[in-house]
Amino acid sequence: MAGRALRPFLRHTAHKLQTQPKFNYYRTFLSASYRCEEAWNKRLQLPLIAAIKPSEYFYELDLKYKQEGKVSAIDVDLFVNKIEKSEAVGFEDEIEDLIHRLRRSPETVRTLPSTPHAVLRVLSEGGCTPTLLKLISDPLNYGIFPDHYISNLLMDTFLEQKNYTAAARVASIHMLQEDFGSSLTQALTLASCYSYVTSEENQPWEDYTPQVEQPEEEVKIRVKFLRNPYFDDHFDLKDPNHIVGKTLAWLSPLIGGSVGISCEILGWALYNKWKELDTALDSANKGTDSVAASVLTRVKNFLETCDDLEIKERITSGILRLEASGDKVAELDLGSCINEMVQKAATEAESSDIKAQEDTYLSWEKIRENEFQVQLDEYKKRQLLAEIERKKKDLAEREEVIFFFDNKEKLEMLLPDTRRKYYPKKLSLRYPKKKPRKVDEGYIPPEVIQR
Repeated sequence: MAGRALRPFLRHTAHKLQTQPKFNYYRTFLSASYRCEEAWNKRLQLPLIAAIKPSEYFYELDLKYKQEGKVSAIDVDLFVNKIEKSEAVGFEDEIEDLIHRLRRSPETVRTLPSTPHAVLRVLSEGGCTPTLLKLISDPLNYGIFPDHYISNLLMDTFLEQKNYTAAARVASIHMLQEDFGSSLTQALTLASCYSYVTSEENQPWEDYTPQVEQPEEEVKIRVKFLRNPYFDDHFDLKDPNHIVGKTLAWLSPLIGGSVGISCEILGWALYNKWKELDTALDSANKGTDSVAASVLTRVKNFLETCDDLEIKERITSGILRLEASGDKVAELDLGSCINEMVQKAATEAESSDIKAQEDTYLSWEKIRENEFQVQLDEYKKRQLLAEIERKKKDLAEREEVIFFFDNKEKLEMLLPDTRRKYYPKKLSLRYPKKKPRKVDEGYIPPEVIQR
């Protein structure tokens, strides 16, 4: 038990030594008040959460899981909300383990809305970026879907740390869920993807999908039929450029203007969707918004990978038409334009988002209390039913003793039959059945004389 209690502290110390010089902060789009620190930390003062000791609580949950084979949604929510940012590294593995167990159990349908938010916020504030990216990249096994508010916080934090890979991965979740949220979420998503595309010092885009281990020896399995390989071109995307490109291509029409059309063209080129790129170039030629010259330069580089000569010529012709017109191509600094867009959206949405999130935290407290009361009632009900069954069994045994002589004949019929049964002898192949003796009918027994 002592080793279990010390393990989180040791992991936190090692993580702090390894990651202390890692981050390079430069600025943030969201203000400090946007994080709602005071309202968020009020959860630690609630009676349900304040009484929890994380190490002991996890030990009890782990023991309960091994005995009953299930984990409760409210228990997981209480545990992850109890973890503070200073303890995140120490309980990083425990959080992942409990979330995975909850997701793979029937209780996952009762997951509280505060659970994913608490997991992502604690891991982000504690600097556990690899685990955070692993959880959001594998929703099938973890069931972590960030809401728009926590998504804004994550993208802003990663942009502040110049971790553009992590910011782009969070931004791509909106594309996969086909929900880009409010104007602030859209602007931060655009900034994250564009920063990833233009940065030359991105971290590796790791694949967190569980890999099936291939057996060393060849194993043949008989199957009725083989399924044809299927690629849905959405959730099955693995190439980072394709994922970020599709996010840009789908988001940019919502942005509009020169920034929107420029990022849409860049997105289709990254995504290697040449027909859609040709359509976007035609729209740019017919429209009034100008396209950034830097985008066209990047598109020309991506176009070298196109194998269709006909579509390649059409795209090249579209680019030449844009460049030939004097007002369709402009020397725009897209990075600065996007930053101004994010700052404007943050200023407009900050007060309403803060008020909405504070109200959300209050509603989560009521939901948590109601769910805890429901589980407590179910626990009391199970205890009561178990007590009733025990009393019924005890009464049945006492009734059997009291009415023993009245039911003696019935009880004797229930006893096993101990009489010896006759089983015919089995014939042996080695020793055949003996022939019956011949009876001498003329045999006269000797006379017995009594002395």
